[in-house]
Amino acid sequence: MKRIAFAVLLLLCGVAALFLFGKPFDLRTSSTALASLEPALQSERDRGIATFGFGDFGALSTDTLRTSAVPWKLAVAALALHQTQGDLNAVGEVDVSALFRTFGFHSPKEIANWPSGLPKPDLTKPLGLNTGVARHEFLPTAVTIANTGCAACHASVTYRADGTPDTERIWLGMPNGSINLEAYASALFSAFKTYGHDSGRLLSAVQRLFPETSWAERQTLRFAILPLLQKEITEREKDFDRLLPFSAGLPGATNGLDALKNQLDLIPNGTVVEKSAFNSVPDLGERHWRRSFLNTAVYAPPGSDLQSETRPEHLDNTHLKEMASVVAYFTVPSMGVTAEVAEAHIEDAEVVLKWLTTYRPQPFPGQIDRTQLNLGQSVYAANCSRCHGVYNSSLETPELVSFPNWLGDVGTDRGLMELTDQSVADAVNAGRFGRYISAKSTGAYAAPPLTGIWASAPYLHNGSVPTLWHLMRPDRRPLKFVVGGHSLDMEKVGIRGRADGAGGWVPQADHSPWALTEEIDVNAYGLGNQGHESEFDILSEDEKDALLEYLKLL
Repeated sequence: MKRIAFAVLLLLCGVAALFLFGKPFDLRTSSTALASLEPALQSERDRGIATFGFGDFGALSTDTLRTSAVPWKLAVAALALHQTQGDLNAVGEVDVSALFRTFGFHSPKEIANWPSGLPKPDLTKPLGLNTGVARHEFLPTAVTIANTGCAACHASVTYRADGTPDTERIWLGMPNGSINLEAYASALFSAFKTYGHDSGRLLSAVQRLFPETSWAERQTLRFAILPLLQKEITEREKDFDRLLPFSAGLPGATNGLDALKNQLDLIPNGTVVEKSAFNSVPDLGERHWRRSFLNTAVYAPPGSDLQSETRPEHLDNTHLKEMASVVAYFTVPSMGVTAEVAEAHIEDAEVVLKWLTTYRPQPFPGQIDRTQLNLGQSVYAANCSRCHGVYNSSLETPELVSFPNWLGDVGTDRGLMELTDQSVADAVNAGRFGRYISAKSTGAYAAPPLTGIWASAPYLHNGSVPTLWHLMRPDRRPLKFVVGGHSLDMEKVGIRGRADGAGGWVPQADHSPWALTEEIDVNAYGLGNQGHESEFDILSEDEKDALLEYLKLL
């Protein structure tokens, strides 16, 4: 009994020091899944794909628990209780994979583009939520921390020939058109509000879901993490009654801009952002050809000419290292790390960029009318290549051979452009990453490479058009459509649906979504579907049809 009492006293002293005296006592850990792969990672390609899929970029710490990370076991327990309406007897039966799949997180059996020579990765937790157990070196304290990683947004279901999604086979690097970070954040907040103050019930749920939890972790959750969580939820409920002071996005679209503003203290305390504009998640094919990043080209290496052409000879180690430094900074808004932590993980971003030089999306699985490919290739070369890049002559797997880094205005929704103002750029430039990034408010949008476009619906930078067929026919673009857990229309190339006779594009009656859905209304702020019209007005219907067939190859 004395031994137990002393251990409890030691724990209480440890957690008090840990959370009262700050960083010297902070806990840090790394991704368990990546650590299990480390001994087998021999090549840069292998390290790149493993880091992309499971790397934590320093985002698993008690520091990030205050920003973007979550205490994994408490989060799962709260969500499970919320699903069972507080029934502890039913909590153990909750399918955690299915629970997180509703928010667009994948729980696959296989990664389709995983290198054949590497051991299979641990897929027992939702892909894109990296976890690790943080322990103090001396004190009996421990907590399992989870945080989002690259694969949360940049890993897609694979698609069958009929356009139906295969949720058991995932392709790293393709866009997750169903990831719904806003729904995830809202569900977490609601669950914590309801059950976070019921410590006994919540910890009992942890024990039922995770019976292997150590004594040290149970006590750390009880005496350290839960009190802080309860305090935080109470304060946020009082201030703005939500987990974040901004919307985290829509299915397949994220809000990196407001997340960055929040990290840079550009959102006043106690206020909620009323106007947000989202980025539709892109395929990552050929993105290393760019000289700037994001739809607004706001980030570029210092001294970079944003609009100079990129050719193969420019894709050397210097270019990749410069761009990797920019990519590392993305972890500040997306994973909630500090600029110092982001800087320490530039090398991780570099191996990811090197892997992306070899990356290809899933080949289009549907039918392609090959009789139209020559015309489609010619239409692309004459009308699209000057902005989206020149591809080689292959009519099997075209590859980029020159990228113009075009920056300008084609009449698309201006919301994101206007919200990315100079105050954000100035804050980035003034910080530690100013040596790696020259941020600027460009007042324009950057044309991306179109590699992987067939699986990147919905289209335009804000995800406001459901199919490429509709994009090419501006007068037919739907006013509303449903996104999330969708199938693809392999002829129109995009979200499968049907016209409802009232200007909308609604799911087919036989469709059963695998994730939460949401209706997109193009009249909402930042979601306008206008623009990129004159480029298609000059094309005949035959040319549009042929171009669509060619784009299936990219």
